Amino acid sequence: MGDNVWNELETAVRQIYSLPHNALYFQKSGSSPEQEINRKLQEIRSGLAGLPKKEEFLGPKLFFRVAGYRVFSGEWWFDASTLENLERDYSRLFFNDQEMKTALRAMLRELLAISTEWNAMEEVWVLELPPGEKLTGFSGIGSPQKLFGNLPLTAQGNRMLTGRARQIFFPVKNPLWVKKFRNLV
Repeated sequence: MGDNVWNELETAVRQIYSLPHNALYFQKSGSSPEQEINRKLQEIRSGLAGLPKKEEFLGPKLFFRVAGYRVFSGEWWFDASTLENLERDYSRLFFNDQEMKTALRAMLRELLAISTEWNAMEEVWVLELPPGEKLTGFSGIGSPQKLFGNLPLTAQGNRMLTGRARQIFFPVKNPLWVKKFRNLV
């Protein structure tokens, strides 16, 4: 079963990255669709522990992603419950607004295993799947990643981020369902 899911995911990535406008974009940046397809598939393999699970989500449903300023278009999202649970757990502590944002950023980076090279984590974006709408994604548990991806683990405080949070890779989504949720800085 896992091989079938992986084949479906690979087919979806190939179709999207081979579209004429994407091929032109890759060519202008000195790459090719095949190189970018391989890069994306390697990213997915290293980002999830084990094989992904294909899921079809039915709205209404919320998904979040953390990103640098105005970078809403990524493929990696997580369940709203991840952020809601962190906010609930930290609400018992006496944090001012900035301390709460700092704590949420640190815990999201840890649970989602997001290296500092990948993402500045300055904003939270929400994908609001409307009632009755469907969205197909590929989910799995995030695998551990280095905090600073280009440094050895023992250098300058580098360590492994634990991962553990369920993450969903959406190859295609309606951009009209995505909007900024809040700042994290």
